Amino acid sequence: MTTPPSPSPHSSISRSVLNELREINQVLLGWAASLTWTRLVILAIVVAIAGNMIADKFELEHGHHMVKVENGASDNDKDKDSDSSDEITITENISGCGEGDITIGNKKFQVVCEDKKTVKAAPPASGASAPSGSASAPLVEHDYAVKIKQVGSHKSEPTMKRQIRRTVGGFINDLFSTLYVAFFAYLIAAKIIVRKSQESDAKVRVATTNAEHEALERQLVQARLKVLQAQVEPHFLFNTLAAVDYLIETDPPRASVMQKQLITYLRGALPQMREDSSTLGRELSLVRAYLELLKMRIEDRLEFVIDVPDSLSKADFPPMVLQSIIENAIKHGIEPKPEGGTITIHAQARDGNLWVDVVDTGVGLPEGDVFGKTSNGGGLGLDNIRKRLALLYPNASRIELRSEIPSGTSVRIMVPFQTSGGSTTAR
Repeated sequence: MTTPPSPSPHSSISRSVLNELREINQVLLGWAASLTWTRLVILAIVVAIAGNMIADKFELEHGHHMVKVENGASDNDKDKDSDSSDEITITENISGCGEGDITIGNKKFQVVCEDKKTVKAAPPASGASAPSGSASAPLVEHDYAVKIKQVGSHKSEPTMKRQIRRTVGGFINDLFSTLYVAFFAYLIAAKIIVRKSQESDAKVRVATTNAEHEALERQLVQARLKVLQAQVEPHFLFNTLAAVDYLIETDPPRASVMQKQLITYLRGALPQMREDSSTLGRELSLVRAYLELLKMRIEDRLEFVIDVPDSLSKADFPPMVLQSIIENAIKHGIEPKPEGGTITIHAQARDGNLWVDVVDTGVGLPEGDVFGKTSNGGGLGLDNIRKRLALLYPNASRIELRSEIPSGTSVRIMVPFQTSGGSTTAR
């Protein structure tokens, strides 16, 4: 059995150094992030001033000296100058000469004229004799020899150039200048990176908090929905059972029919109370059974009409909401009216929404805050229905209550039109 090799001391030391560097880096990152931009600029200025003062005190800079730089002709020109003579002589005789200075290229020349006089005897004039007692005047001719001498060339004045003399103090100053720039560049980069990282972390924390909050809200919504769904009027069941018991003694066939209607209603109502979603068709079947039971109890004082197209039977609709509205219509509209009334249920799809109207011909709207009241017996009030719709369809549902002429009340509910298989827009 082989034993694993023990770590070398050099590797442990390097790991320790790396850990120390990581800790220092974390400290610097946190410190850089805590600085404002104003403080960072002030710190950079203060450090720069202090560095210059220290450099001046200890003479941490490179030396320099001045050197003379000649600005003359090039070496090739100098060679040409050395090869050429300083004097050019034109041996031809010319009748006239003009002295002066001329410049050719970078060289300056002087033109010198040398006068060569030639004296000749004048020839006697033809046909005339010379005056007596006088000699013939001599004839003087001027010939010039032109010489061109180089007197100088155009050369600019020499200039002084500054040259750096490297010193140890100057190298130290260069090193600290480089470290200064690198350090503050690191601080700026660290500040930007840390701030961006903090912003990203903050966004992640906010998103996580929102997700947790939304999850808690969903759980709370589900709990509230369960409570609201459980608030079906218990006295309706008690009154129906009491009516069945009474009819058993007075009218057994009718009692049997009512009992069967109650069983049909409970068979549809009880599962609905435990579900989070339903369809308009299932809710209408439940409401129909409920209205049949009530009609058997109050007989001719209640009539109902269900005007809903079959194409809307599969549309999603919150469970027990429609029945709760009808319960309120009967309790607050039909039962208080001696002659009773009619309940009409109408539905249509329009503009991507499902509109359901429940209209009764009862006594009309009661005084006060209708939405704040609950139905007698602990049933669902209109305010609870409104809250439930708001929980199920945030900012996408509506419940409206208005009076009808000459009497009665209508309740309109709007929810998004969709089916269990997906959203469907009505046209």
